[in-house]
Parts: sequence; structure tokens; C-alpha cells
Amino acid sequence: MVKNKLHIFGCSHSTGVYRDDNNKPFWADYIAESLGLQRFPRVGQSGKNVEYILFDMFERILNNDISKSDTIILNTSYPLRFGTPRLQNYNKNPLDYDFDYDKILGIKDYEYFDELDSGLTFNLWYHQTFGAWKLLNSICDNVYQWCLVDVNEIDKTFQSLQYKLHNPKNPPFDDLLSKYNMSHTARIRTDDIKAPLNPWNNLVKCPDGYDDWDNYIDLNQHPQGHLNDIDKLHKDFAKQFINTIKQNETKRLL
Repeated sequence: MVKNKLHIFGCSHSTGVYRDDNNKPFWADYIAESLGLQRFPRVGQSGKNVEYILFDMFERILNNDISKSDTIILNTSYPLRFGTPRLQNYNKNPLDYDFDYDKILGIKDYEYFDELDSGLTFNLWYHQTFGAWKLLNSICDNVYQWCLVDVNEIDKTFQSLQYKLHNPKNPPFDDLLSKYNMSHTARIRTDDIKAPLNPWNNLVKCPDGYDDWDNYIDLNQHPQGHLNDIDKLHKDFAKQFINTIKQNETKRLL
């Protein structure tokens, strides 16, 4: 009998980093075992940002790897992590590297190349994360999310940024939307007219006693910034997802 699949999307925190070297299961394997699922071979994109994760997502969708009854766990890495598959090995600000700007980017005079704007980067990440969930949710019944940073803080930042982006009375933000070449679609945001927020449906929260998942990983880290190799930590990590998924399945049966 063919098992339903468990799909993992994310960065290195969604891989078996430090576990694979010792042929040990990582947190996703414990989830798959507990729920009777087959883990899809490809998991997170180490060192990559949301654009690489989206590319992986599109690849699986277009190849019909995701079925309606599969289970998906989505994470889109850190909001301000820069990267693009268009630059292949260049996963930081392009100005950190010496490469052929004209050939890769079509820019001849790179002395005037824009600096990476944290506000626009965050705004794009939020839209991409929200859009990724909506797309996955349209093709699969079991989509779960987890976020490295507290989603309440993320939503507050997004709302504040939207007001600044869309309100022309707030320089120097009044020209930011033109960077997207979308100024003709600008909407005025007020206290009564707010941008739609990610509902964060099926959000898997970090264990009690921690500020967010990033805090959990930081306080239980391997010396290089990832979850420690200890079996119990990966099992506890998995338990948060298993409990949330099982609770959701129970609600459906009621």
C-alpha cells in the first residue's frame, strides 16, 4: 500500500544537519514514523532563503509530487535572508561578490546598484510566505506552518510597514512602491483599511518557555547555530508537530 507523503519545505533548520553525518533520523523522520507517512526525499534548502524554497515548492507541484492527502510542513526561513536562484552560488547581497554584472543582471554601471532594503525585503518575504501557504493549501488538505520568529511580531512589523508603504504622506516611504513598478496599484492604508494578514492557519508553536523557534534552536544549538545532535531535542521538536497534527485530525472527526 502506498503511503501518503510528508513534505518538508524550509532552510537548513528543516534538514538533518549534523544528524545525516551520523546516520540518525532528524525531527521530520520522527514525524513521518509517528503519523505513518513516507518522508519525501528532498527537505530544506541549506543556507537558502524563501526564493529557493518557493522554487522547490513549484518543482514539486509541477511534477505532481504533492497529493491532496499528503502532509506539508512549511517554513520560509528568516524574513531578511537574501538570495535568489538566478544568481546560482551568490546567496548574499550581490555587491559582496565580484562577478559579471552586465552578463548576469544586465547592469553596466554597478556603482549605482541599489542597496538591499530591509523594509522591501521583509515585505516581499511576507507576501511570498502568505502566498506559498495559500497555494499549497489549494492543492493539499494538510498544510502546517512554523515560523522561526514570533508571528505576532511579524504581523505588527508588516502592518506598520504597509501603512508607510501605502501612505504618500509619509516620506521617505512614498516612493518605495515605485521600486516594485507597482505604484499604479497603490492603496492608501489607514487604521480602518489594513492589508490582509496571514492567518497562520495550522501554525505549530515552539515548546513552552521559549520566545519563538529561533530562541528554542539558539538555546539548544550545536556550536554552529543549528539544533543540537541530541536525540531528545529532535524528538521534542517533532512532538510539537505531531501533537498539533493529531489535534487537528481529531477536530475533523468531530
